[in-house]
Amino acid sequence: MKALATFPLVLFAAFLLAAGLSHSVRAQSGDAPTPTVTPTLTPTPQTYMVVQGENIAALGVVEASAKNPELGHVNDGDVGTMWTAQDFAPQWFSIEFDSFHLVSKIELVVTQSEAGLTTHEVWLGDDSLSTTPYKRFDNFHTEDGQTLEIFVDPPRRINRVYVLTRQSKGWVGWYEARVFNAIEFSEWQLNEMASGFELPVQATHAGDGSGRLFVVEHKGRIRILKDGVINDEPFLDVSDRVKCCGEQGLFNIAFPPKYIDSQHFYVSYTNAAGGTVISRFTTTSNPDKADPGSEEILLTIPQPNMNHNGGSIAFSPRDGYLYIGSGDGGNIEDKQNGQDPNTLLGKILRIDVESGVKPYGIPASNPFIEVDGYRNEIWALGIRNPWGFAFDRQTDALYIPDAGETGREEVNFQSADSLGGENYGWPVWEGNYCSEFEHLTCNVVDLVLPVSVYGRAQGNCVIVGGAVLSGIFLYADFCSGIIWGLQYKGNRWQSAQIINATAAISSIGADETGNVYATGYASGTIYRLVPTVKGESLEQEAAVQMSFEAPCSGQTIYLQ
Repeated sequence: MKALATFPLVLFAAFLLAAGLSHSVRAQSGDAPTPTVTPTLTPTPQTYMVVQGENIAALGVVEASAKNPELGHVNDGDVGTMWTAQDFAPQWFSIEFDSFHLVSKIELVVTQSEAGLTTHEVWLGDDSLSTTPYKRFDNFHTEDGQTLEIFVDPPRRINRVYVLTRQSKGWVGWYEARVFNAIEFSEWQLNEMASGFELPVQATHAGDGSGRLFVVEHKGRIRILKDGVINDEPFLDVSDRVKCCGEQGLFNIAFPPKYIDSQHFYVSYTNAAGGTVISRFTTTSNPDKADPGSEEILLTIPQPNMNHNGGSIAFSPRDGYLYIGSGDGGNIEDKQNGQDPNTLLGKILRIDVESGVKPYGIPASNPFIEVDGYRNEIWALGIRNPWGFAFDRQTDALYIPDAGETGREEVNFQSADSLGGENYGWPVWEGNYCSEFEHLTCNVVDLVLPVSVYGRAQGNCVIVGGAVLSGIFLYADFCSGIIWGLQYKGNRWQSAQIINATAAISSIGADETGNVYATGYASGTIYRLVPTVKGESLEQEAAVQMSFEAPCSGQTIYLQ
C-alpha cells in the first residue's frame, strides 16, 4: 500500500478501518495525526450520471387513430381509468410535446380482457424532426394490468411518443402511458461546510426535524453541527471508555425511528478490552446534550485482533430493526469467521432493540432463528469488514461496502424484499474473483456476488460508505479520495467516478432533507456533496422529484 503525499504515514495507518493488510502500520492507542490543509478538489472525467425523474406524460397532447372522449385517460396519471379504441388492431396513439424532453423510461399499462399474444411498437420523435422505431414487443404475452417497461438507454431528447398496436386479442386500449424524464448529474461540487472536528468518521441526523447534523469523532466524542456552526459542548463524550485509534475507536451513532419520542439512541465503539460494543444512551432535558452515565450495554462482540472490528450500525426504514456490520476479526487465522455460522464475526446482524426485551430481542423473521449451529442474530454472512453501509430511504434497499484483502474493493446489494440469509462470499470469494486461499474450494453457486468492484489503482486502498441520493449510492476510497456514484438503470448496474477529493474521506452520510456530506478524516472538515443539474446546483434532494426502482439482487458484475 502507498500512503498519500498529502498527509503523514501515521494517518494512513491510523484509520484504515477496513483494510487490515498484513504489512500495514498501525498507530498505537492515543496517536493523533495532524490535520492537513483543505484538499484540492479535482473533477474526474466521465462524471455524467442520469437518474429517473418524474412522469411528464401529462405535459403532452394525446392523438389517436380512434378519437373518443376517453382519449385523455391515456396520460391522466390515473391507472383506474382507460382509453379504448373500441376496435381491433391496427390502432395507435401518440403523446406530442411542445418542446424536447430528455427521457429515460416509458411505461405502458395494458388493458386487455383476454390474455394472449400481442404485438406493439414504440416510436420516438427526436430533434431531427423525424419519428423512428425504438422498441418492438413481437408476439408478446400480455394480460390485463400488466406494465410494459421501455428503458431509453442512453436517454434521448424527444418530443413525441408513438405507440402502434399491430396485433391484439381484442379491442386495443391502454390504462395509462407514462413518460419519465431524466435528470442529468453532469458535475458535482464538494463544498466545505465546517472544520475543526477531530478525526470525524460519520455524519448523520436524528430524524427529528431539528436540522442538526451529528458528527462522530473517532476518539470518542459526538458533536452537533447546525446551520454551519459547531456546538461548543459535545452531544456525547465517551472518550473515557473508548480505545482508539487504528481500526478501533468510536464508530457510529444510530437514532431509532421514534427518537423524537424515546430520546434514546445507540452507538458502537471499541472498549478497553478491544471488544466491539453496542450501547444505548439517553438524551438529557437539553436536546443537545446526552447523558454519558446513562449507558446500557446491549451487546459486546469479543475481537481477536485490533483490526476488522466493524462498527457500522443503522436502523432499517422498512422494519425498524438495528443492523450491525461486524468484521471478520482480522488476522489470517480468523478468515473463516465470515463462513462460520456460530460466530457473530464477519456478518451483518439484525436485532430488535426497541421492543423492551433486555438486552435485545431477536426478530422472528431472522433467517437462521431455528437453524441449528447458527447464531440467531445473523442476517447475512460472508463479510470481511463492512464500513458505512446505507439504506435507500426511498426503496428500503441496503448497500454494503466491503473492504478487500488482495486489491479488490466491493459493493454488495440487498433488495428491499430480501428475507435475509445472503452469503456475500468472503473468504471464498473476493470482489469478482475466487480468493487466494489454497485451503478453500471456490464455489459460487450459493453466493451473492457484488454489484460493483474497483481495484487499488489511482492510489486506492479501502472502500468507505455510504449514502443514497435519488437512487445513486455514493461511496469513496479512503486513500485516494475518489467518490463514486452507483445506480441501477436500464436493467444493469452502472457506476462512475464523480469527484476526486485527493484526501482522506472516512465516510459519506446524509441529513434529514437528503443533503449528502463527506467527512474529511485528516482535515477535520465536513464537506457537502452537491450535484449540478444543467448548470444549476441542487441544494438538496427535494429540489427535484425523483424515483428509483429497486432491482432484485443478482450475480451479474459490472465494473466501472
